[in-house]
Amino acid sequence: MSLLFFDDRTPFAAGRAEFVDLPASQQGGTAKIYVRIEPESFGSPIDAELDTGATWSVLNAEVAEALDLLGGSGEPLKISTRLGEYPGRLERIRVDILADEGASLTVDATVWVSQDWPGGTFVGYRGLLERIRFALDPSDNSFYFGGL
Repeated sequence: MSLLFFDDRTPFAAGRAEFVDLPASQQGGTAKIYVRIEPESFGSPIDAELDTGATWSVLNAEVAEALDLLGGSGEPLKISTRLGEYPGRLERIRVDILADEGASLTVDATVWVSQDWPGGTFVGYRGLLERIRFALDPSDNSFYFGGL
């Protein structure tokens, strides 16, 4: 298993997953980084775009509806994106970051959801990435992650 360690040999990452930089559904598009996650109770993994520039993680409307989050009581928040402005809510859920090697990681995450959101699912900085350690190795498409 090839995981990352600090100089004193304590682990930086507990898991490694191969990321996809151009999914089959986006042929001809620009390269992006997609990691496999499984939101609590969803029942199957989904590919989420890793976006360190996104303030919040976002679940697409289909996933949010399946998790019964659209009628939640979280903090109302309007976000402005390249697709326009959308009203929604911040909700708390557990998200598993799925490992190919080592251990998957469960994160108590804050995610933004909206029934009007026409875009995909994103792993953003605030409420998720800020709660873990992560590193990328583009030489072999490795996404390393671990708890703080």
